[in-house]
Amino acid sequence: MKRAAFVAAAVAFAAVLYLFDPAETPFYPPCRIRLWTGWSCPGCGATRALHALLHGRVAAAWALNPLWTLAAPGLCLWLAWRGLRPLRGRRAA
Repeated sequence: MKRAAFVAAAVAFAAVLYLFDPAETPFYPPCRIRLWTGWSCPGCGATRALHALLHGRVAAAWALNPLWTLAAPGLCLWLAWRGLRPLRGRRAA
């Protein structure tokens, strides 16, 4: 049951991030680091990079956050592999 809730939340998050650009939509929470220092934080860059990746804009994602651009596809594949383990007949850890 926890796994299904996690998958549903991840899909909902991806759908919202796909539909609404974090750089232009006001309902995303403001970044405290940017408010206090004026600097862009890695989390903001990662959110914007993930939005760009979901739209297939790899160069834009790379410009926003190169590390997340490399890590996000691998993380998604790993999470999918972990999520499908019970369906393959293995015991989930």
